[in-house]
Parts: sequence; structure tokens; C-alpha cells
Amino acid sequence: MAFDRTLPALLAIGTRAATVRVLLLSLLGAASEGIGFVLLVPLIALAAQGGEVAALPFALPSLSLGVLLAVFVVLVILRSVADVARALAEQDLRARIVDGLRIRALDALLNANWRWAMTRRRGESEALLVTNVDRAGYAVEMAAQLVRLGFALLALALAAMVVSPAAALTGGAAAAFVLLLYRPLIRRARALGETLSRGYDLLYSRLGETLAAQRILKSFGREVQASQELSESLRELRRTEFAFVRDSAIGQAALHIGGAIMAAGLAWLALELLELELAVVLALAAIFVRALPLVGSLQSAMQGWSHASPAIADALSMIEAASEAAEPVSDGDAPRLTQRIELEDVSFSHQPGRPALSGITLRIEAGEMLALTGRSGSGKSTLADIAAGLIAPDEGSISIDGAKLGEGARRAWRTRVAYVQQEPVLFSGTVRDNLLWAKPDASEDQLRAALKEAAADFVDRLPEGLDCDLGEGGKALSGGERQRIALARALLRDPDLIVLDEATSSVDSQSEEAIGAALHAMAGRRTVLAIAHRGLLTEIADRVVRLEQGRIASG
Repeated sequence: MAFDRTLPALLAIGTRAATVRVLLLSLLGAASEGIGFVLLVPLIALAAQGGEVAALPFALPSLSLGVLLAVFVVLVILRSVADVARALAEQDLRARIVDGLRIRALDALLNANWRWAMTRRRGESEALLVTNVDRAGYAVEMAAQLVRLGFALLALALAAMVVSPAAALTGGAAAAFVLLLYRPLIRRARALGETLSRGYDLLYSRLGETLAAQRILKSFGREVQASQELSESLRELRRTEFAFVRDSAIGQAALHIGGAIMAAGLAWLALELLELELAVVLALAAIFVRALPLVGSLQSAMQGWSHASPAIADALSMIEAASEAAEPVSDGDAPRLTQRIELEDVSFSHQPGRPALSGITLRIEAGEMLALTGRSGSGKSTLADIAAGLIAPDEGSISIDGAKLGEGARRAWRTRVAYVQQEPVLFSGTVRDNLLWAKPDASEDQLRAALKEAAADFVDRLPEGLDCDLGEGGKALSGGERQRIALARALLRDPDLIVLDEATSSVDSQSEEAIGAALHAMAGRRTVLAIAHRGLLTEIADRVVRLEQGRIASG
């Protein structure tokens, strides 16, 4: 069982105080149970000897049967209260760890630089944030159970040592031998857990790709094949889960058989060789009967931890990688665009040896609408991402009004940039909710002014107007209407630069004309960088720059 850095990292997320609380309550419950078993010896002796305590292997004050019974009841009450408090403390610790890990992973992903983020598949991130973190919660349960069972077995072992050291040592050695035999099962559980993590990553990737490709799947008649591929991924996952359950069941069966053999051997040892008193033998038997299922649960918890911990390791590795790729914090106020954006000899490669941009020198004047055209893969989106401050060039520089945009300033510059992509992103909620997402303190007049400037005054004709519920992803609207609301949201920020990434390529002609008219009306007031293959945006642009294989071919 490899705790390595995983468990300490999880406990650090869950806070030290919550961890200590669980440990102390687990220890209190185990100690009260162990003392209770020690008291069984004088209780049995008093009951068997008519109220007189027989010679015992340890010294106790001379107590009446009533006092011993009262102490025994108090210990049971104490343990029960401790168990309730521990269960609540464990749930609190689990919630802290799971929520903390999920938020930490999300923060790491959101704050990583865009260049690193582009290399990750969305399905991997979804699997991490949902399945892997949930499995981390299960691992926390297993770790807490291991601690609780470990304390309980330790308390029982100490109780057995008090009752009969010889019998306790013999039983402990036998139990250690049985657990040693489980090591192959533990290693196999960890290997199955690693396989399961990879399987969930693949499953989420396929699910995301299938849902995103529903239209093309239908048009190509590939629904059955897509379902079959997903079914095969599910079958592979279930085979892994089945193997884990099978190993656990085999381990439990072996434990029960080994426990029966151990019980018979210890009983023979106590009565025939050690010649212990009946009260001592009965107390040892009670301790053993209590310990046997605990050992079984310990074995299951060890397998459960080994099975789930790879998911935690994956999450921690991703968080570490994303944190290493984190963008630097802003080192000042955002630069303001009043004159021009200048790119000087800019080069960029997504992969070594395959440049996306090579030696780009370009000037975008403030208030200008510049259209970037070119074939797919010519570098249009990469150039726009550099101008918007999403990524930094490998070589060359970008300047705003003559001030170079360094690492610390790129994040600040993005607060002055609005981005409208080809597929508009709207959130569940009302038109007002989607607009306020960009500027939470915007007034009613500002909202309506942004809608008017974006040619989105159709909102007034919607049921309930600004407070019309758009449904998930804005499905209550047409594509062109969604795009105009997305443009209004961008304008609400009063940006220095608006980047339109194929913003009119997927809208109807009426919406394209409306968006074009809105952009034409902004001439001289807004700086617009539009990515477009052809169409209205290239016609109304002040200048058209054509890219070929990452270089400026014209413009």
C-alpha cells in the first residue's frame, strides 16, 4: 500500500484541525472498547465465582459486580458518543478534501496559460473534475477506515496483552502472517485502479466527442457504431471493476477460513498448553471474535485505498503540471489602446518543427477594423490569440501604444479585450444574467445600450425581455440571435480591442447583415480584429490581411 505523497497532500487540503479531530475521536472510541474487553475478565470471574474475584493475571481494585457493570455501561456510552462524533468529523473531512481538491484542480486549470490548456483534451479535464475527484472521496473514506480499524485493532491487541501476553503475541504473529499473504492482492488492486483511471479518461473523451458530433453522426449514419464504441469502453471499465470485486471477495473468503483455523489453534493453545482460567479464555475469545471482522474490514480498506489512490495521484499530478504552467499575476494596470497594436517579427509554434506563425510584422491602428483571412491552418487564430494576450510569441514582441506586452502585462491586457467566438457561449439563465456576467455592476441603461450597439434590440420582443429565460446554452434563440447577445456582452465591457473569431460564419444572412451594420457603425470608435474566410466582414473591414502558411501574403 503506497501512501507516498498522496495521503499527506490530501490531509493538507482537508486542514490539520479536521484531521486531528478524526484521529482523536477514532482513538477515543478504540480505547473505550479495549478497556471494555479488559473488564470482561473480572466480570466473568465475579459471575462465575459467586461474587468473589478469582486470581487474575493483572491487578485491579476490588470492585463489586454492580460497579463493574456501571463502568462497562459508561464505556459503551462513551464509545457510542465518540463514534457519532467521529462519523460526522469524517464526513466533514471528506467534504473538505473532495471540495478542496476539486476547486484546486479547477483553479489550476483556469489559471494555466492558454498554450498549455490547448494541449489537454476536454474529456481528460472532465474526468479529473468529476470521476477522479469522486474516487478521491472514496479513497478518503478508505483512509479514515484504515485509521479507525488500525486504532481498534491496536486497542484489542493491548487488551489481549493485558489478559494474556503469550496468547496475544501468538495471535498477533498469526494475524501478521495472514496480512502478509494479502500483499499480492493489494498490488493488484493498485494496478486495477490505475487501469480504471485511464479507462475513465477515455470514456469521458469519447462521450464528449460523441455528443459534440451528434449532427455529423446522424448525417453519416454512424449512430450504431458510436454506440458500440462507447459500449466497448464501458465493458472494459466493468471488467476492471469486476476484477477488483472478485479479488476482494476471494480475500474475504480466505480471511474467514484462516480466521477459523486461527481461532481453533488459539483455543487449543490457551486451554491445553497455557492452562488459562476460563474467565481469561472467554475474554480472549470475545476479543478474537471482535477482531476477526475488523481484520477483514482492514483488508478491504487496504484494497479500496490501493484501488482509488491512483485517481488522487492523477489529480495531484495534473494540478502540479497546471500550476507549473500558471500565468504570472498582473504586474500593473492594464495597458490602454489609444494609438496602435504592433507585432514585430512574431513567430510561434504549437509543436516543435511546425511553426504556426513565422516572422509576422503587423500594425493595427486604434479604431481600425482589420480582417484576417486565409486557409484553415494559415495561423489566423494563433495571431488573434497573440494580439488578445492569450498566448505569448516564441520570438518577437507585441506592443500596445509602444509599450511591450510582457508576461506580467498580458493578463491585465485581456481585461481590455473582448472575444466573440464562432460558436457563441451563453449560460443557463436570462438575457440579463448573460450580460451581467461580463459586467456585474452594469446599469439598465448600459445593458440596453450594449444590446442596441450589437443590433440585438430583438430582446425587447422576447417574452419578459431582458428577463427572458434562454434555457441551457441559449437554446431558446437562433444561432444569429445568440451571436448578437454574445457581441452585446463583449461590448458591455467597453473593450479597447474586439476579437471576432469567425463570428458570422454560422449565422443566417439576416443576422450577418445586422452584425455587419453594427460593426460598421463602430467605425473609428472600436478596434476590431476579425477572423473571416470571406463574406460581409471582409467587405466592411478597413483593411484585409491574408495569411498563408503562417506568413503575411498580402495586406
